[in-house]
Amino acid sequence: MKPFRVSTAINWARESYQRNILAFIALAAIVTILQFGQQLATDPIAESFDLCLNAGGLASNSSILDAQAMETCVAQQLPTLVLSMLVVLVFVLASFLATAGVIRGALHVSMGASIGFADTFLGKYFMQFLFTIVIIMIAFTAGLFLLVVPAFIALLLFQFAPFFALDRGYGPFLALKSSVGLVRKNWSLSILVLLVSGVAYLISGLFWGIPTIVALPIAALVTTYAYQKLTGHPVTNDPAERLE
Repeated sequence: MKPFRVSTAINWARESYQRNILAFIALAAIVTILQFGQQLATDPIAESFDLCLNAGGLASNSSILDAQAMETCVAQQLPTLVLSMLVVLVFVLASFLATAGVIRGALHVSMGASIGFADTFLGKYFMQFLFTIVIIMIAFTAGLFLLVVPAFIALLLFQFAPFFALDRGYGPFLALKSSVGLVRKNWSLSILVLLVSGVAYLISGLFWGIPTIVALPIAALVTTYAYQKLTGHPVTNDPAERLE
């Protein structure tokens, strides 16, 4: 397996983004809109909980808890809570589908294929990708409760699992196992790739609009380059080949 420089991965990601800029802008914009909708859909849930906490005296730091008032409030707010949770679930699933589209688009570019709407969003192996992402999110959340470091380790070890799921159709546990094996053989490169993509995802999570439209595809492209190179597959328009 021939090693590569992370700077080469970044250069390839930048060039690939520029060559397919309209497609990646469209893909990232859809993710951004869905994430924004997801955030808006959670507002009624937060408002309902605040209302019921106030009714029970918890929000005002009262020493007396009015459990009956809280129970009545929850019963009254239950239709709103259920509907809001269903809307959030729809947005979450749609966001995962769009994120899979971005990653699948990056995979297509790495293999010299064009990015088409139908095969990008409606391609195979979405359920494998979905379950893999859910397990990673659970592991990451559990790691946050264990003083953060385990959360970083989980992201490091599992960073290539979504690519194994979407590219090869691996089930979640095989995808996770394959990612761990790949990272263990390439610790230093994997850490650098995670840091680069992590910064990009952080930017896309903190800022709306143009930063997200650029950062999200770049993160997917950088990780795609690493995934293809570390698994021994060629990458179309590889800058490393021009230097040889």
